[in-house]
This record gives sequence, C-alpha cells and structure tokens, in this order.
Amino acid sequence: MKIEIKSIADKGVKDKERIVLKVLSDTDIGDYLLIQAGFSNGQVTVGTYQTYWFPYKAMSAGDLVVLYTKYGKESEKELGPGRKAHFFYWGIEVPIWNRDDRAPVLLHAPEWVSKSPSEL
Repeated sequence: MKIEIKSIADKGVKDKERIVLKVLSDTDIGDYLLIQAGFSNGQVTVGTYQTYWFPYKAMSAGDLVVLYTKYGKESEKELGPGRKAHFFYWGIEVPIWNRDDRAPVLLHAPEWVSKSPSEL
C-alpha cells in the first residue's frame, strides 16, 4: 500500500485522540477508508464499529495524514520542503481508541459501486 498506519496518539483523550498515517508514495487519500474493527486473540475480527472514508485529495510521498476522532475543519500545514500534514476529522464526540478489543484497519478501495435505496 502507498500509505501506512504509524500510530494512535493520545488514546482516550477527547480533544487530542488521533491516528497518524504516513504517505509512502504519491496517491489520492480518497481511495482509502479507515475502519475501526474488532480485535481478538491477536488478530482483526470481522466486526466493524466506525468507518471514515477520506475525501479525494492528492497526497505526496512523505506527507502525513492525521485523522482526529473529534469534530473539526479539514486543514493542512507545511512540514518542510515538499512535505505537508493533512488534518481530517471523524466527527465523533467521544474517544474510540481506548479499548484493547478494537484496531484500525486501512483499506485501499479505488473502485467501488453504489446504488440508491430506491433503485433496489
């Protein structure tokens, strides 16, 4: 994958909790979803609890993607020549990463299909 999960920072701290991702090669973050999945016996389970689908936005190798659990406004800041930190907000009112039975799963999903409920 072109992005990796680096860390969960400030687990359980309402206004600071966040997941930090690192962009390994140029990509579009809109092709990725982050899922809070179940975790048991050392592995991810099929249970899913929260999902964040990133909006489409070009990312460059070396950029950081920071996804806060809380509400906020998408932004970015320069880290140095050719590197940026991109800030996204899940919009959840309480911390979600302070449990040992949940794990982040990053999915690369550049292709997908959807239909409106009225079409089905």
